[in-house]
Amino acid sequence: MGRQANAGITQTRPGGATREQAAPGFFAPGPRPPGSLHVVAADSRYASAELDPRPAAAARARRLTCQTLTRWDMASLTEDAEIIATEIVTNAINAVPPGTTGLAIVYAIHATPPGLRIYTWDIGPGHPAPADPAPDAVSGRGLAIVNALAERWGWWPTPASGGNVTWAQLPAPA
Repeated sequence: MGRQANAGITQTRPGGATREQAAPGFFAPGPRPPGSLHVVAADSRYASAELDPRPAAAARARRLTCQTLTRWDMASLTEDAEIIATEIVTNAINAVPPGTTGLAIVYAIHATPPGLRIYTWDIGPGHPAPADPAPDAVSGRGLAIVNALAERWGWWPTPASGGNVTWAQLPAPA
């Protein structure tokens, strides 16, 4: 993963402004809870946002993705990354139990030389599973879309915090 070093990261909080910061710590793949330390390899970049489990969260993830990829000179990945962000954030919104308060969803993107990883952590029970929707169904195709666009994707449980992380990877722009 490269040598460890301080690196610029972008974080936003619900209703808050985006801010750049250098943060020491240890980098592990995926979103982190607020207040945790971040380290990324010297040749990587990271951006994240805490999202409320409401439909507007998908739009917020798209905005963060578009603005960040433009700043990182990775704009060629924006269309696919925004679609993936929409699908995995929407799944996270649907997974969070109704009436949940506090931290429920963290969205993150992490760019390294092999590509771009897009992550969503949520506190919902269960795990993402591709559906087999009827031809006239209005939902149930999100993970099939992610599978079609991403180089690879997957998920892992987060027993300490509850829920799981869903991720997808796009190849680095040529």
